[in-house]
Amino acid sequence: MRSTYCRGCSSGNLVTLHDFGLQPLAGNYPKNPNSVVPAEKYPLDLTQCGACGLLQVVNLPPIEEVFHEDYRYSSSTVPGLVRHFAEYAGWLLGYLPHGAKVFEFGCNDGVLLEQLQRRGLLCKGIDASDNVAAIARSKGLDVATGFLSVDFVRARDYEGCFDIVTCSNVFAHIHDLSATLQAVRMLLAPNGLFVIEVHDGELLSNEGQFDTVYHEHLTYFTEASLRGLVERAGFDSIACMHTAMHGGGLRLIARIGYDTSLPTTANDAIPIFNNFVAPAINRCRAELERLHENYGPIVGYGAAGRSQMFINFTGTGHLFGHVFDDSIFRQGRYIVGTDVPIIPYEGDSGNCAVILAWNYAPDIATKIRGKFKEIVTLLPETRLW
Repeated sequence: MRSTYCRGCSSGNLVTLHDFGLQPLAGNYPKNPNSVVPAEKYPLDLTQCGACGLLQVVNLPPIEEVFHEDYRYSSSTVPGLVRHFAEYAGWLLGYLPHGAKVFEFGCNDGVLLEQLQRRGLLCKGIDASDNVAAIARSKGLDVATGFLSVDFVRARDYEGCFDIVTCSNVFAHIHDLSATLQAVRMLLAPNGLFVIEVHDGELLSNEGQFDTVYHEHLTYFTEASLRGLVERAGFDSIACMHTAMHGGGLRLIARIGYDTSLPTTANDAIPIFNNFVAPAINRCRAELERLHENYGPIVGYGAAGRSQMFINFTGTGHLFGHVFDDSIFRQGRYIVGTDVPIIPYEGDSGNCAVILAWNYAPDIATKIRGKFKEIVTLLPETRLW
């Protein structure tokens, strides 16, 4: 499906910044190499709304191909994310009394809710993929499988029940944002807070983060476009702060507004991003070719969704011998669209390792330092570790 209107403000004034052509899904971790079973591919773009400035993907693959019972992303397997959500839980407690009620949608394996429930809060959640929701339930958490909707809220009799509703790295996955925001309004108790964590869309351009663009990430928010969205939905945006999550994020706090007729605080002048994608891809491809020429087959570390797209966008799968990853959900699979195997790291050594999951580079570099002649990240710039 191709959307012809902005999912933030419904404008038809859409500007294509970059057409990636046909690309595989970042969340697909095939059991077979691409030469044996070719990966399904879908059109992919990066588009901006000329009216509200929202960055988005307008080509939508079937939702059942994105979130399913074989979803390969578990937050608790990433040490950096575990630390982030421990910090986030402590931060949320500053806004809540003991025994407060929290609802998280897109809660994955319960990495945040587990922290909050241990601290005496009543926690409930929902996630679209049953396999990771089942992990959350195995931790004693009340987590449903499905998508947050008005019907879900009514069926569970959750109207007006929660002091905080939150989502982290989830808003980017939602096509019908207005319907989700309506459900959030229903969940919130009087004076309740809505707290959203998203990737900082300005960094896509400022730091050339092309690897974060993929089908699962339908939307990329700047502070202005995020504030504008929630305010159009009848919320007051209270504050927005920057975090280090996933290479740079935003954390916005909002509450149900008292006067929805007021204009939003979003800027009237909408800056259109330049096409940063092609130059960044070309630079990274040239760097990988240079490393391969100097050292032979490259070893990658980190098979996150962004890593899979990085290799596919640059067309450099043939330069990699294998990619290490610490998640059992990915080990034994292949980088989608390539014949590159994903294997566990067991103290291996070699010539050159490229940390593909560059947002966790400090942790990874510490783990493999001294094992490789050269350890490199290529985004947001080339750096030796």
